[in-house]
Amino acid sequence: MLEIISQLIEIQRLDNLIADAEAKLAGQPEYVKKAQNELDKAQAAFDEFNRKYEKDLAAKIQVEAAYEEGKALLDKAQKKLPEVKNNKEYEAVLKEMDTLKKNVYESELKLIELTEAVDKYKAENQSVIDQLEKMKQELESTRTQKDEENSELISGLSADKAAREVAVKVVKKPMLSKYERIRDARNNLAVVRVENETCTGCCIKIPPQLYVEVKKDKELLQCPNCQRFLYALPEDNNAEN
Repeated sequence: MLEIISQLIEIQRLDNLIADAEAKLAGQPEYVKKAQNELDKAQAAFDEFNRKYEKDLAAKIQVEAAYEEGKALLDKAQKKLPEVKNNKEYEAVLKEMDTLKKNVYESELKLIELTEAVDKYKAENQSVIDQLEKMKQELESTRTQKDEENSELISGLSADKAAREVAVKVVKKPMLSKYERIRDARNNLAVVRVENETCTGCCIKIPPQLYVEVKKDKELLQCPNCQRFLYALPEDNNAEN
């Protein structure tokens, strides 16, 4: 194969490896995002779980106080009954007792409801904490796995960049500049092969005579449509011969 095209193919190969590694390092893989999202949802549910508990506990303390106060007032009202002196006072005490009984009853119902809620929280709390801790450990494990993958990528990226520095030194600067301009303009792809008279870079057929010249492999040629450098695989030449 023509020496210059061999040199450009090698540089292109290294550029592909470098671009692929940099893209993988730049992006966060889906499995890490998924694990983080699940943990965020579980943490939000746990925070809401705690907020409800704190609210129910505060309400329970308040209702307990109101319940005890209501009972004390009811006891006091009941003790008034033997001391009433007329029907008017008797009816007033009965009315007061009815109101206090209603308040105590409602407080008792609310207290039962809140006690059940608080007890339920206490029973489920450790299970929720354990589940959250398990998800944190899974995320940490996923991140550790990603860090190990990144370590290999960084090592390979460093080696590929070093190899590229060596590879570009054998190419004349004007040619290298041309390669870089095409690569920048063509999504990191400046050197492509020709298959069945078609440029595999832009997927457009090249003129038949140009195809023949590319297969001869005697000079560096470019696609008339995308300007990428062209080459033909040896088996294509054999097939033609």
